[in-house]
Amino acid sequence: MNMRVVTDGDAYFVLQRVLGEDCQLRGVSSGETTTQPCESLSPATAEAALGVVAGSLKDESVTSNQAAALLLELTVDGPTSARELLDRFDVCESDLHGVATELRSAGLLEPTTVYGERGYRATSRIAEQRQDN
Repeated sequence: MNMRVVTDGDAYFVLQRVLGEDCQLRGVSSGETTTQPCESLSPATAEAALGVVAGSLKDESVTSNQAAALLLELTVDGPTSARELLDRFDVCESDLHGVATELRSAGLLEPTTVYGERGYRATSRIAEQRQDN
C-alpha cells in the first residue's frame, strides 16, 4: 500500500503513488504535490508527521502509518470523496475503508458528502489542534 508517511530528512510527505523510480508526494506542511526519487525517502513515524499539523496527537490515537497518511491528506486537502482518494492513492477500496474505520473509531475522521459522493473529512478535533500549532 503506497498510502503512507515518508520523509526526505527535511520534510514530511504523504506518499500517494510510486511512478517507476519516482514517488508522487503531498507535502504535509505546504500541501503541494511534487515528485522525488523514491530512493531519497524513508518511512516516517506517524507521531512525528502528525506533529507538523496537530501537535498533540499521539500514536495511541493513530495506530498505523497508513492511518496517519490518510488523516494528514484530509487535514491538508480538506474533505475528499472516496472515489478521489482511490484515484489519488495506489490502494484498494477495502484497505481505504479499513483505515477510515480505524480513524472514525478514534474520533478523528467522519463521513461526509463531497460533490454528491460519499467521502471523508477530518473532525473538528483535528482543526482545533491544527489552529493551536
